[in-house]
Amino acid sequence: MEELWNKWELPVMVLSSLLLQFVLVLFGNRRKYQGKWSSYVAILVWSTYLLADWVATVVLSTLLRSERKELNSELVVFWTPFLLLHLGGPDTISAYSLQDNELWLRHLLGLIIQVGVAAFVYTRFRTNSTLTYMAIPIFIAGIIKYGERIWILRAATRRQFRNSIFSTVDQAPASSARQASALTVDHSTTKVPPLLDKYLESKNVIKEGRYIYRAFCMFKTFTPLFSDLNLKIPPDMTDIFILFEKSAEDAFRLVEVELGFLYDVLYTKKTSWQQSIVGIILNSICLLSTFMALIAFSIEVGKSGYPKVDIAITYMLLGGAIFFNMYSAISKALSSWTILWLTIPRSRMSKFVSKFVVQDIISWLVHRKDKKRTLYMAQHSLIGYCLQSKKNRLTSIVRFIDTEDILGKLVLTSWKEVNHDVRNFIHLHLLEKQHKYRSSGFRYEVLLDLLSKKGDGVLRENELLEEFDWSINGVEFNHCLLIWHIATNLLFYHDQGRHSEFGSHCQISKLLSDYMMYLLLVRPNMLPEGIGELRIQETRKEVNGLFINESLSRSEVVNVMSGLDFELAMVIPQSPNKSKSVIAEGCQLLRGLHEFGQWDHNDKWKLIADVWMEMLAFTAGKCKWREHATQLRQGGELLTHVALLMAHLGLTKRIKIVTDYSHRLVHFDSALLGWNWEELSQLPYYLA
Repeated sequence: MEELWNKWELPVMVLSSLLLQFVLVLFGNRRKYQGKWSSYVAILVWSTYLLADWVATVVLSTLLRSERKELNSELVVFWTPFLLLHLGGPDTISAYSLQDNELWLRHLLGLIIQVGVAAFVYTRFRTNSTLTYMAIPIFIAGIIKYGERIWILRAATRRQFRNSIFSTVDQAPASSARQASALTVDHSTTKVPPLLDKYLESKNVIKEGRYIYRAFCMFKTFTPLFSDLNLKIPPDMTDIFILFEKSAEDAFRLVEVELGFLYDVLYTKKTSWQQSIVGIILNSICLLSTFMALIAFSIEVGKSGYPKVDIAITYMLLGGAIFFNMYSAISKALSSWTILWLTIPRSRMSKFVSKFVVQDIISWLVHRKDKKRTLYMAQHSLIGYCLQSKKNRLTSIVRFIDTEDILGKLVLTSWKEVNHDVRNFIHLHLLEKQHKYRSSGFRYEVLLDLLSKKGDGVLRENELLEEFDWSINGVEFNHCLLIWHIATNLLFYHDQGRHSEFGSHCQISKLLSDYMMYLLLVRPNMLPEGIGELRIQETRKEVNGLFINESLSRSEVVNVMSGLDFELAMVIPQSPNKSKSVIAEGCQLLRGLHEFGQWDHNDKWKLIADVWMEMLAFTAGKCKWREHATQLRQGGELLTHVALLMAHLGLTKRIKIVTDYSHRLVHFDSALLGWNWEELSQLPYYLA
């Protein structure tokens, strides 16, 4: 066994490192898409991401402590520089989480040590054969890839990401600065920015890719929000942020592209830097180096007597390196960054070519990307989770590791597409809020009041706040979600068997209710702080105690609970800490909603849908922008899209529209230059 291990230890680990790189290449970029497999893809990428660096490091350390007599052939030493390529990682993933970006110094130290170890190993076991010189191109490619990864990680750190906003401050021409200083400091002289669409027309941006360029401009504009910075702008510049003229489909499409740019910057190597001349040259060097090594090895291998297994592994490593580089080049060519670069003709020749070639290319790329863009919303039923967790208990070992039962919650999560009705409903609700804000003259206290509504605003408008205020303002927000979720689900199943026509608001209420419950169960960090987990545990005990002697299906349990009246609900066993029973309160709310017999069926569900939409907007306004960026690594959330839509409409505390702007212009004369959509060099002057 010892001899067998010594013979196959290095080949197996090298092939394992290569296999892990293939997994990262194929699945690294898949985690940004939502769907029923998104959580499992995230787990696969996370485990592979951690193993990939560890395996490559173990192979180098094994070679370091090996003796020459323990190596089967010279090819084993030739594998050393390929490990640097593997440590550099593929372009589809540079970091798994935001915390990985902050560890760029650790990776820099690792680069110095690993390159030193690889060079020492190769020098120690070097021979006079041509194989020694064939490794030099691979060494060069490995150092470039590893260094590129560290550069990308550093650029995505919190400090550098924030500093990138200020990188264009010193780029304003001196003549423009002199012109600005000659102007009097008067708010009326502030240059009103052109509408973005008019700007794109003036820049001759190709129509087919115009929405990509528009999304990039808005992405750059809203970068300060994800860096926890505030913006203060005058009222005559609100067209920069407010996109109320867009349809729901266009608005969601724009936000999705913006978040795609943000994901690339934070988690991958596919950024504007890679589209630059330096990036193209470095990637070309890596590709040419691996081709040269493959050709040289093909010539040399016929003159030597290397073991066939080692030759096969070497070909696999060379082929894998070429595949990674080719895949990287193709993925970059098909990315939004390439479309962005192609949308503006930069010379007369490019203008001529764009009419016949580039437009068709952009159209094909845009159509290909639109087919991939499908927004989903996760769904979770509290009652279903409580009942299922009772029947399918995890083993004690898994429960010891998974203390929050994340795996059990993910297994029970379903996914629904955010259809046209849901998008329209969300968009119209946000437009109504924006209209109230705009009508008030952009008064900040009005904005704070709009963002503080969590369902009570809808009840007040319908003169029902007195009856149902206890379920919203009388409890904490997480408790409120549980009460309304139970009532909505039970009422949904109750009405489903009694009404032949199911209106869109009924479906929307169910979707939003189950989505908010998913956030409470699986993404609690995106909700306001509370004791939601404790309430859920109490509810599980209540459900298990209520049906402990019954063997009922989920539909039967729902039917039983739908028939509970207020008196019966009150006798449900209380939780051990004598707190209020969530099921009892949910049934109380159900009875209250059901007793309004004068309501039309659709009006009742319109009210419930509006309440859930206010809760969703309230949550989006409370969630930290850093948390929104964090969730992009697992496909992103509908809540993030809603938060960014609200920012586009000025509905965020981070953007304050001020009437008196003269005090800002005293310190920043360059703000008088107006807004520069192309460079956005004036953006730092509007930071609070």
